[in-house]
Amino acid sequence: MDFFDRKREVEFLKNMKDRKRKTMIAIYGRRRIGKTALLHRAFPDACYLFVDTRSSETMLKDFSHQLSEAHYDSWEVFFRNMLAKEEVIILDEFQNFLRVDSSVFSVLQKVWDEYKGDSLLILCGSYAGMMKRIFNDSREPLFGRADHLIELKAFAFEDVYEMLSSFGYSLADIVEWYAVLGGVPHYLWRIQEKKLPGTSLEELFFSPFAPFREEGRNLLITEFGSEHPGYFAVLKAIGTNDRDASEIVDRTAMERTKAMKYVSELADRYGIIEKVENMLSSSKRGLRYRIADNFLSFWFGQVYSQTEEIEFDPDQALTNTIRRLPQITGTRFEHVVRSLIPKLFDAGMIPIKPSKMGKHWGKVPGTRDKAYEIDLVGQNEDSVLFVECKWTNKPVDSKTAQAFLQKCEYLKSPKSKTYAMVSRSGFKKSISREIIKISMDDLDQVLSVTRSR
Repeated sequence: MDFFDRKREVEFLKNMKDRKRKTMIAIYGRRRIGKTALLHRAFPDACYLFVDTRSSETMLKDFSHQLSEAHYDSWEVFFRNMLAKEEVIILDEFQNFLRVDSSVFSVLQKVWDEYKGDSLLILCGSYAGMMKRIFNDSREPLFGRADHLIELKAFAFEDVYEMLSSFGYSLADIVEWYAVLGGVPHYLWRIQEKKLPGTSLEELFFSPFAPFREEGRNLLITEFGSEHPGYFAVLKAIGTNDRDASEIVDRTAMERTKAMKYVSELADRYGIIEKVENMLSSSKRGLRYRIADNFLSFWFGQVYSQTEEIEFDPDQALTNTIRRLPQITGTRFEHVVRSLIPKLFDAGMIPIKPSKMGKHWGKVPGTRDKAYEIDLVGQNEDSVLFVECKWTNKPVDSKTAQAFLQKCEYLKSPKSKTYAMVSRSGFKKSISREIIKISMDDLDQVLSVTRSR
């Protein structure tokens, strides 16, 4: 199996072998993100121990046998011998000690503080909230002990492009699958064999034996514990869209304070949802929220929200999802284009490189409730870039282009303005010359240059 991306992480970890002092690294990231594969690649000869949820006594006995023929009668003796014997140690799913025996953290803290050697201790975990609590909460024994706290994130779109291109997918196919599966390597390997999108969606999510039918629940239910119904209700309410607070409260039917408590924790503690600010708006209100992870967004929006339909009539649930797929992909296409703006500038396709980018929305001037939205707005010190992203089967015509230019005029700015449209299906010849036209071939070109480096 090929190993994609993670070049910086592998290089960083391998360089840790040259250190001259004891070093503790905490690595966390959602399940399936490739933490264990990364660590095995960087340290193929490391002492690797997997922390499961057996009893503390059983696990200590098993770990003892993996380390040596001796049987250690306490975690303190085990840790001291482990550090004395091994140069690189990996404890995988380290957060499980919270459930098995949380006193282990105090024992490890004591042993680590007294240790005078130069071993590299890597503590790896799948639950962000738990790992952050273990190492960032000042009340916890291991607070401040990790020399490096690393979050392993999903692949960026460029890396997904590299991986799926090697499987034979076109750029349009890659954008569509990125909208569904995100940048999780484990999921992307599932579509190595190309099939019709509907067939793959059915096999992955909707059939009785689909591997991802319960995946969202399995990923998060342990993280959230007994309060998971409240968190799940909020995530279901957001689904595949950007939602403001009022929409989330209405769709959950919770009291506002309770719903916003879950929203705040999902954003700040777990990092599962992200805030969407209204770029260049004079109002401080109107914050929106979205599920940051494409896979979880799709799962809550199309699988969890259709639980009853999937049980009763999975074919209809699949049909519903296939019908919504262009809209889902269109939303994520905006994120793809946003990530490629620096490369479009480097390739000379746009004349400015914004220092920040986001969405913009507002009310049409002179109306009471007519709204408008601009997909992407970026700015630097003296310029503003407006970008419209079109994921449709029809080329952009002059009417659509003029409507885009009109929306841009609602946002007043003294800075020079640049207008660009990115279209899946190209453009008709009548498009205004004011607009920079970017096709899928253009995106393919900048991505191919990156891939060849």
